[in-house]
Amino acid sequence: MATAEKNLSLSVPDLQKQLEAYKSQNVAVLGDGEVFVRRAAEGQIRAIKGAVTLSESNGEIAVIKDKAMTTGKGFNAANQITSLSIITPEKLTLPDGSVVVNPYPIMDQESGTIRKFWVKKMAVGYGPTGNLVLTSATLLYDINMYFIQDLLKKVTYNKEAGRVCFEQMLTDEEKQKGIFYKIDGGMGVWADVNHKDILKAIDTFVNKKQFAERNAQTIAERLVMAKHPALSHIAYVNAQGPDKQRTAKVKLVGYMTDMDQGQLLELAQKAEKGEDVKVDGKPVEVIETTAEASYEEMAAQADDEEQLQQAAPEETPSQTDTGGGLF
Repeated sequence: MATAEKNLSLSVPDLQKQLEAYKSQNVAVLGDGEVFVRRAAEGQIRAIKGAVTLSESNGEIAVIKDKAMTTGKGFNAANQITSLSIITPEKLTLPDGSVVVNPYPIMDQESGTIRKFWVKKMAVGYGPTGNLVLTSATLLYDINMYFIQDLLKKVTYNKEAGRVCFEQMLTDEEKQKGIFYKIDGGMGVWADVNHKDILKAIDTFVNKKQFAERNAQTIAERLVMAKHPALSHIAYVNAQGPDKQRTAKVKLVGYMTDMDQGQLLELAQKAEKGEDVKVDGKPVEVIETTAEASYEEMAAQADDEEQLQQAAPEETPSQTDTGGGLF
């Protein structure tokens, strides 16, 4: 008991010192004590330190293969503290050197539908130590490759849905009742289009085409935030709780900037041209990446409207059949 009282008495001066330090730095506590702000002498907020709880039920984290990934929605929630500015350049440069409009769709000539999307995003803001950082990401959103991977997963777990084989191995019956997508050379995946798992994959494929631009832009925004030092530590989180209800608390530090959108855009344009980027004579760190959206990212990222469409109840024959049907 004496030891506990001694520890308690020792902690009071320490707390007082912390409070005095906060006051001297114009630090204030907001809300439930999870967020601290530092103000300038004039009263403007200069820095924020706090924690955000990300929720699986809100779509802010997605658990795939026992790993909890922060989604685009989760990064946007966390960015309320870090205050990174997201910029969409007017143009992007493809790997072959072509300069195209941003975002840039690649169409399937036969069907007239979207096959791939290129999109570029940039994020400008301060890292946790107060250094200005600009991240840039050029992303390929390949809907066709996602479909092939989805088919592959379906036939791997259900052999009645299809198989992996060479094209010359297909029987005439298989050619008539299924589809074959090449993976490499003559090897590919054959899928039975009458199987319910394959029909589900095709339905998802159509939805990914329909919402390609929105989802591609969201994944690209997630990528530039995940590459930025202010948010890179939350790309994957330690989620706790029951299935579908897991949460993760992440700690964040953010700094306010006096630069307006025009000035930030000018920094981004200089970085695009490969010029040295400086603010007040100090160099700005530039981090660039080119990537292809992973299967996990594409599976986890679904526009709100897309989710509603996927959740819509299926029509039954009795609801749609006007030609006699049951009687």
